[in-house]
Amino acid sequence: MFPASAFNGRAPAPPAAGWSMDPPQYRVRTSDDVDEHAGHLSAWQQQYDQLSGGRFSGRVRELWVDGPRLQVFHEHTSRQTSQQCAPWSGSVWFGLADRQGRQPLHFCGQAQRTDPGRALLRARASEGFELRTPPDFGIYGVVLDQDWLHAQAEAAGLAAPGLASPAQAISLSDGHHAALCHTIEQLLQLGQSGEVDLPWGRLALQAGLAQLLHLLCAGPGGDAGVPRPAAAQRRFALVMAARELARQPSHEALGVDELCQRLHLTRRTLQNHFQAVLGESPAEFLKAVRLNACRRALRAGPADASVQTVAARWGFSHMGHFSQDYKALFGELPSETRRRGAAG
Repeated sequence: MFPASAFNGRAPAPPAAGWSMDPPQYRVRTSDDVDEHAGHLSAWQQQYDQLSGGRFSGRVRELWVDGPRLQVFHEHTSRQTSQQCAPWSGSVWFGLADRQGRQPLHFCGQAQRTDPGRALLRARASEGFELRTPPDFGIYGVVLDQDWLHAQAEAAGLAAPGLASPAQAISLSDGHHAALCHTIEQLLQLGQSGEVDLPWGRLALQAGLAQLLHLLCAGPGGDAGVPRPAAAQRRFALVMAARELARQPSHEALGVDELCQRLHLTRRTLQNHFQAVLGESPAEFLKAVRLNACRRALRAGPADASVQTVAARWGFSHMGHFSQDYKALFGELPSETRRRGAAG
């Protein structure tokens, strides 16, 4: 299941002492709502906005090993999304697009290829990270306790990844990327089989986790990735500030001109920032953010809260246009969302 050939004929050492190997926990969660889906990764703090039209579907397959020390998962989202993500405290996240997609994703404001020439994404929980994912997108993830990762790497004679940079994309060879995807997928399938409580299953799990550790530590050492220029960091920060302004309830729609005034930018500069960071215009992105805020309110609000009241709270004054835009994005009318939220 986990061939030694991935390490030039040398099988990885078993996990070091201190890996208690408590019974692993495996589960699958599905959802047809982007906001509900955002809560399906255990112990994460996340908020997702749906950006492309149509009914959403999402699926998370997840395996926890050794309590809060290691988590592996595969996540699939059917529609384009904007994601703000923060794994559990004290951890570091590694992410890589699966081998099905071809459209680029944006990681903390920078486009990353998902065809050959892929990257391993890395971020500390203390800073969190942001993704803008394309439609029909799958991503593998590994989350490890930082201190535990360094202890395991030292015990196995490996160089632990440097974590000085809060968020980083590291180029991988196609073979390295394929080995990582294969190893994580095999771990998930082992969890799904329910055989990890059997002696052979426990040995297979140990071998797979040791291989995963070697693969994560085999990439460029330290912080070999090229740091983002200061101008790119500023662009990203301004776009994120614009999104937060759009998320604030207001009976007046926040237009591009007002946004430019608040951020002290020209219209052209704001347009260029959004294209560089997100690959789309500020007007369409900010409207989608406000529509997602309305959806969250309709799903969670009291049963007597009218659609018109919720829409007006986020600056949508024309109910006909609001309903049309809402249905185009989410595949259902706002009144349907409200009824399902009240029933749930």
